Amino acid sequence: MRERLRWENETLRAEVAALRARNEQLQASLARRREEESWRVQRQGLVEAELAHLVRLRVASQRLNESLNPRELLDILQDLLVNLVGSEMLGIFELDPAGPSLVLQVSLGIDAERFRRLPLGEDPIGHAARTGSPWLADLMEEESARNRTEGPRACVPLRLGRRVLGMMVLFELLPHKPRLEPEDRELLELLATEGARALYCARGMTTGAPS
Repeated sequence: MRERLRWENETLRAEVAALRARNEQLQASLARRREEESWRVQRQGLVEAELAHLVRLRVASQRLNESLNPRELLDILQDLLVNLVGSEMLGIFELDPAGPSLVLQVSLGIDAERFRRLPLGEDPIGHAARTGSPWLADLMEEESARNRTEGPRACVPLRLGRRVLGMMVLFELLPHKPRLEPEDRELLELLATEGARALYCARGMTTGAPS
């Protein structure tokens, strides 16, 4: 009887050990599947974000080719800055050929009279206009961004080659957009290049020869 009980006990222990091993295998397999699913979801999100970004670039490029009227082009550029970049306070300036200053052409959410004409000082707007290099506060070094108390969020020259024709200045973003992201830099650079080219060609059409 004792032998039989010992045999049954050992059999049960073997079955329990086998069940535990099987359970560990299933848990490991489930963990791998969860990890694979998490990777797939993450990858899908990255692909969708990249596609959305490419669509934004395509839309921007197409819209800036819709008109040859300089004023309409400025309005289109402003609309793209609002809806694609996400700014609620902005100004688009042209560089005054008669002197070192920027003249406001279109604006949204800012005091137009205050910014009607800006001298090219040492502030981010003037520096970007003189150097032709974009200034994006949210993408600067953390220490520099932390020291920024007020002022523009982005100053992006409208530039053809080395020639600066004007400036896009974003003073604030929409409430649902706390900061500019790296992909916004590419979009802003596209808007600057395409916008400058479109304005140059449009003004050439209206004056008879590009200036």
